[in-house]
Amino acid sequence: MMMRKFGHAPLVAGALVALGVAFMVASRPPQAVAQQAPPPAPPPPSVGVSTARLVKMAPKVSLPGTVVSRSDSQLASEVEGRIAWVAEVGTAVKQGDVVARIDNKLASLQLQSDKSNAARLAAQLRYDREQAARMDNLFNQSAIAKSTRDQALSTKDMDSAALAQAEASFKKSQYQFSHSDIRAPFSGRVVARLINAGEYATPGKPVVRLVDTQSLEVSVQSPIDTARNVAEGTQLAVELQGKSVPARVRAIVPVGDIASRTIEVRLALPAGAGLVGDAAKVFMPSDLPRDVVAVPRDALVLREESTYVFKVDRKDKAQRVAVETGAEEGAMVEIKGAVTPGDRVIVRGAERLEAGQKVKAVRAS
Repeated sequence: MMMRKFGHAPLVAGALVALGVAFMVASRPPQAVAQQAPPPAPPPPSVGVSTARLVKMAPKVSLPGTVVSRSDSQLASEVEGRIAWVAEVGTAVKQGDVVARIDNKLASLQLQSDKSNAARLAAQLRYDREQAARMDNLFNQSAIAKSTRDQALSTKDMDSAALAQAEASFKKSQYQFSHSDIRAPFSGRVVARLINAGEYATPGKPVVRLVDTQSLEVSVQSPIDTARNVAEGTQLAVELQGKSVPARVRAIVPVGDIASRTIEVRLALPAGAGLVGDAAKVFMPSDLPRDVVAVPRDALVLREESTYVFKVDRKDKAQRVAVETGAEEGAMVEIKGAVTPGDRVIVRGAERLEAGQKVKAVRAS
């Protein structure tokens, strides 16, 4: 009996070992049994695309210009006298507002004197007319000599001329009195005092500088050959303070400078587009328009070594294409490279793309 008992002991031990191994295998994590599956690939990035187009553009040249006002005047005095008041620098005035005032006491006295003199001569002329009529009547009755009648008529005519002279002096005094107030001929701002209160003004001496800050233009000196490519009314791009501003050619002065072979071109600006004296860049066409391939400006990726665009092929992969830029028209830029009209070019989201990367193209608004 003892021999049979010890004979089964190895079988029991083996079973226990196998059971332990099975338990260890069952309790081991799944990743220890099988290799971990790779994570799913991320979706392709969404990019905004637009279409390269065949458009007519002209090459442009950048010319320096200056913002000026259409109305920039140094207002002068028309009468003489002591300056009583001058508007402060920076004062905004409307057309007809007083910008300076001359002491008009002497002008007032002269006006009263000329008015009285004209009234006296008018009364004298009325008497002389009646007297001349009486003398003429007596002469017709042969009651007086012809010389007496002629003297009365002559006196009447002299008084009539004297009255006309006195009335002219009276009107002159009225004009000087009313113009002792210097008024703005247009709306604008006083930008400089050229004379101060207490100083003596003489006719023609500048008193204030008045500038219309709303009617602005760009004055640019253009080569004569370049100016021939534009006409009055043409819309051109002007760069002011780093911003592009649309401007219309108001006038082309058809007189060139002999030394520089340039003429002045004036472009009207929207109100508030800049300040008088601002530096401007005017982009004028240097040749006639031609057919070019153009893309939106946002499609360009600018790097130090080159400029390129990304176009999306039929397999929705981004292809990097080096280009050269040319003429510009609004938001469109001429490019030279392996881009044809109808190609989809990326205008949003191209900064971090790699060549050949899969993308999801979305039409840009």
